[in-house]
Amino acid sequence: MSRNLCLIAALLLCSCSVKENRGACPCELLVRSDTPLKTDGNVLVSVIQNGTVVKQGMMSREDFDAGQCRLMVPRVPSTVTVFTGITGMNTVEGKRLDIRRENQCDEIYTDSAFEELAGDNHECLLNLHKNFARLSIVTIGLPDDAEVSIAGTVQGYDLYSTDPCEGRFDCTPDYSGSVEGYRVRLPRQLDDGLSMNVIYGERTFRTLPIGRMIAATGYSYEDPDLLDISITVDFSGSYVLVNVADWETVRYPIIEFI
Repeated sequence: MSRNLCLIAALLLCSCSVKENRGACPCELLVRSDTPLKTDGNVLVSVIQNGTVVKQGMMSREDFDAGQCRLMVPRVPSTVTVFTGITGMNTVEGKRLDIRRENQCDEIYTDSAFEELAGDNHECLLNLHKNFARLSIVTIGLPDDAEVSIAGTVQGYDLYSTDPCEGRFDCTPDYSGSVEGYRVRLPRQLDDGLSMNVIYGERTFRTLPIGRMIAATGYSYEDPDLLDISITVDFSGSYVLVNVADWETVRYPIIEFI
């Protein structure tokens, strides 16, 4: 038998014939986004069948954009979840994507889709959504040697559903000077419990319930794409200005939220 005939025979042995039950054959699944990815970082893809992850892996943004996310999976109805923009977050037991202690949320974009996977080949086309919010904070009348921290109750995301997961979020935001103020990336929140802690010396100078202030503007964490938020806190004038994605600025007396 010639070499070419041997190769053809080997391929036939490894494939499903027309007479066989093709439900037992694998499906080549192509996962891609309908637009180029918007942030740097890696891409995490999970394929869940009957409540269990059957395929999960990380790849570069460049490879994902080039259409190289091709997976051989059982031909079973599946949920496909994709997280992009991963730079500092880490997976936990293949079930969660967590924010490291004292770190900000990554610039995460996500989507999830249910696919039947009935044929030999299938394309899963995703529409990725912004799953983090940039929070900018400008402070007035804050002592020069005071420290600011942001605390919340969401620590990461469920890799099966892309929903936020409860846990401790506590980080020191980036500081860019008195004019630009502080910058921090927040995960999608489950409630309005976000707080800003100001530490002066060895004690907490003030704790501001900024989650309630943000909620008072009508901001919704249910939006598919989270809007960015700007806050100005005037400790000398005892007021807070909250601005959401260039909406009209709303002013709140600090005393109302204490």
